[in-house]
Amino acid sequence: MKENLEIELKCLLSKEQFECILAKMPFSSPKIQINTYYDTIEGALQKRFWMCRIREVKDKFEFTLKTPGEGGLNEYELILEANNIHDPRIVDFFKQSGIYPPMIALGTTTTHRRKFIDEFGEWCLDYNEFGDAFDYEVEYELFQYLPKAEQRFTDILSSCNIHYTQAKTKFERMLNLKKDRD
Repeated sequence: MKENLEIELKCLLSKEQFECILAKMPFSSPKIQINTYYDTIEGALQKRFWMCRIREVKDKFEFTLKTPGEGGLNEYELILEANNIHDPRIVDFFKQSGIYPPMIALGTTTTHRRKFIDEFGEWCLDYNEFGDAFDYEVEYELFQYLPKAEQRFTDILSSCNIHYTQAKTKFERMLNLKKDRD
């Protein structure tokens, strides 16, 4: 399983702010990602502040587990043949941490993502769908934390009259929307 440290800056946007940032950099065409989020019936992952998903892009599937880490999030990734949270490699990985199946789907999000890479990291400009709700966000996943990388992010935001406030994750926003509907 691939492991890395994720250092990410993110901010929610209005449609106009989204369009302003889109005009600032040569983003790729949008690609659609479908994220299905999982936990145990008892919520064992959320109790540890872990997030687990399987992302589908075209016919490719990637398992991701994010856990709190020093200076960011520890991210564990694994390429899968299908959207199968009970893949033996995933089950074995969880068992090593004392987490046991079954896993259940908590919800899905659909992201229309545009990307651009610069010297400090990868910019992602997202239009996100949460069932009948949606939002816009920009993410800047840094190769490493550098003050000048964060300054670049805030400069781009400022050029579009955006005040930087760290956004909640898509997972947290999806869960909050589900709570509001229940």
